[in-house]
Amino acid sequence: MRPLTFLLVPAVTLVAQAPADQNLAQRFNTELPGINQLLKELKPQEALAKVSALIPAQRPVFKAASPKDIGESLDNAQGLMSLYRLYANVMSESGQWEKALEIQEKRAQAARATLADLEKAQAPIATQWNDVAKASGEFVAKNEPRQKELEAKVAAFKTEYDEIKASKKKLTKKEVEDFNARGAQVQQDEAELQQIANALPVHKQNLANAPKVAKLLADNRKEVDGMIKSADEAIAKAKKAVADQNDEITQFNTQQTIKKVKVVGKKSWVDAVLRAPENVTKLGTPQAQAAFLNRLLVLDPGNVGAQKALDNLIAGKDAFAKEPKGSKKVGTKKK
Repeated sequence: MRPLTFLLVPAVTLVAQAPADQNLAQRFNTELPGINQLLKELKPQEALAKVSALIPAQRPVFKAASPKDIGESLDNAQGLMSLYRLYANVMSESGQWEKALEIQEKRAQAARATLADLEKAQAPIATQWNDVAKASGEFVAKNEPRQKELEAKVAAFKTEYDEIKASKKKLTKKEVEDFNARGAQVQQDEAELQQIANALPVHKQNLANAPKVAKLLADNRKEVDGMIKSADEAIAKAKKAVADQNDEITQFNTQQTIKKVKVVGKKSWVDAVLRAPENVTKLGTPQAQAAFLNRLLVLDPGNVGAQKALDNLIAGKDAFAKEPKGSKKVGTKKK
């Protein structure tokens, strides 16, 4: 939350406030452990179903009726970015790298749309506070000297009054008229002095708050810029992974063709990868190995070797565990 509790001027209302949306950051935090557990249990399809249901059909409305609303909207946007990132990660672990890339692209689009909303929301606030700072600066510059001038004038008159009263000096009619005239003016001066005294603290506080507001607006912009940067970096990384793998497959198939070995799409590369089990086992954890095997099955659906290795991992075995010697599969006898 980023409420501007120190605002002394009313916040500009930009759009009608919509009903409160569910906080997506909280949704992400609540569901993340369960989804990570599904991935750890090598259940990416179940994880996909769960995370896809968390993504709203449309980007939540960016509420901008107040600075507090803007802060809540940014929290919600961060939640959406986290959900997209999680969705892309689960999609990647299921082997669907291209779809994961599409999700990252949607994430970047949502981040840029959030920036557009933020700029629209903050522009009037920035303009308002620029005007406030200018007006308050002018008031302080003009009225601080005026305050001192009036204080001295009022004090001098009161001193003179006290001296006349103490000396019991009789004034001429003309002196009385002049003194009373100055007294009437001093009353006006005191009223002006009170107005200045009441207004100066507000204007000084506005001058103190203006840079705080500017910093908050800048921090909000920086936060969304960070969302965009992170999404763009994820897109670049995802594109590189897909491109590098496609290049590797193309180079392999080219070499096979030169050797006059029959090439069957991406299947030939997948089979070659599986012939060296260390290509899978070197990845370490069962979760990492399963994610790579899922990718191989996307490249070559139904590949027996990849499916067998994946089944082994799901059963808690090593990916390339050998069947015990002498073991036979139980089958149905033919009649």
